[in-house]
Amino acid sequence: MKTLMSASLALLMLAAPAPLALADDDDSYRRAGSERVYTISRDEAVHIARAEGMTRIKEGDRDDGKWELEGCTRNGQEIEIDIDGRTGEILELDVDDDDGDC
Repeated sequence: MKTLMSASLALLMLAAPAPLALADDDDSYRRAGSERVYTISRDEAVHIARAEGMTRIKEGDRDDGKWELEGCTRNGQEIEIDIDGRTGEILELDVDDDDGDC
């Protein structure tokens, strides 16, 4: 009886679906000694970028623990902003005088 229960339990465990791992566009998983956890959502990053003058977003990606946003200002200048994915701190802000694709 005990063997039958053990075998049934083993089969049940094999039949149960494995947890689904969600892919990310960078290595933002927890690692020993280096933790990259995003607490700032894309919407929050966009809000921060808009407060700095970005009126149109051309591209926005997560990479190396930060949000990297590229876009345009109201005056047609290209603007790039890197935002810390954990704190929301602006790590880099670059406004280009050349209008480029704006």
